[in-house]
Amino acid sequence: MEDNECRVYFGLYGDDFDPREITSILGIDSTSTKRRGENLPNSVPKFSSWILSTGNAVGDSADVYELSSEIVNKLQPKKDLIIEVMRRFSAFLKLQVVLSIAIKENVSTPAIGFDVDTIKFLGEIGAFIDIDTYKE
Repeated sequence: MEDNECRVYFGLYGDDFDPREITSILGIDSTSTKRRGENLPNSVPKFSSWILSTGNAVGDSADVYELSSEIVNKLQPKKDLIIEVMRRFSAFLKLQVVLSIAIKENVSTPAIGFDVDTIKFLGEIGAFIDIDTYKE
């Protein structure tokens, strides 16, 4: 890998719900969904999920601050609906950072952090943050 790569996504997970219903309630199209027990190539999901993801950012655009803000800015106007969905479907919420770090002397490691608005929003909706890092 020549450069750092990153994507950030927000996930709503629960035992069993129809992800299309989440899309309908929030009025936001998901990036991907899974239904608990559905037959997928090489897996059967243990949870239902509704995911909203950024694209894969490379190089200087692999900025966790910016990517997490991008997701939160889309979700912020739907805060009350997200809380309602979480309670209605006994769901848990997660902001996921997936970061592949280039192990090269001439490539600086990316900053990993979150602005105040992102942290405040995640706290208000009861979401947690998970960061997966990979060396490439």
